[in-house]
Amino acid sequence: MKRKSPLTKIIKGKRANVCDYQGTCTNRVHREVYPSFLGGKYKNRGWSYLCRKHFEQEVKRFKGKLVHSSLD
Repeated sequence: MKRKSPLTKIIKGKRANVCDYQGTCTNRVHREVYPSFLGGKYKNRGWSYLCRKHFEQEVKRFKGKLVHSSLD
């Protein structure tokens, strides 16, 4: 699937990363997640930048075992 939104957008005059959840979200990035560290069928997934809303969805989906890093 091709990304429909840019990887970055201008917020208050500064360039900011945007969420890449399914290529459609344009919210500001909250966390960087690494599903590849879980192994199994997620071994080839790499990493993603997620907004707060989609990060919470993914944490529930992976039952709290999702490896992540804060961008603060």
